[in-house]
Amino acid sequence: MTRQPPGRRDDYRRFFAVTPRWNDNDVFGHVNNAEYYGFFDTAVVRFLIEGGVLAADGSGQAVVVAESGCRFHREVVFTDRVEIGVRLETIGTSSVRYGLGVFTNDDVGAAAEGFFVHVFVDRDSKRPTPIPERFRGHFEHLS
Repeated sequence: MTRQPPGRRDDYRRFFAVTPRWNDNDVFGHVNNAEYYGFFDTAVVRFLIEGGVLAADGSGQAVVVAESGCRFHREVVFTDRVEIGVRLETIGTSSVRYGLGVFTNDDVGAAAEGFFVHVFVDRDSKRPTPIPERFRGHFEHLS
């Protein structure tokens, strides 16, 4: 089986800076794999707040993560400048799949790549609900 090469910065439409914390490192001297999901969540939530989909106070549309994953290409260390690239992979009736790339310093190739699937839900029932039309244009900026 041949491993896919890392994605490139040009594959992503929007970037968000994240700052690794000292306690993100593990005993091997690099950012622990679990922290990448926090990076992804931070970038996606910032994107959603920019578009008025979510609000920092917890109001706005309710979304839940239904699926996520990550593939690692090389390590990230505490002193790296880190940006998370975000792109739209698919948009359905009630869900959005984001492609995410972890880029360090000025590297054009991703250190890691992953995805998040958000499902829009009703706050009370937690059942899927259609993505409001007023938000669809915001997602299309990632295409």
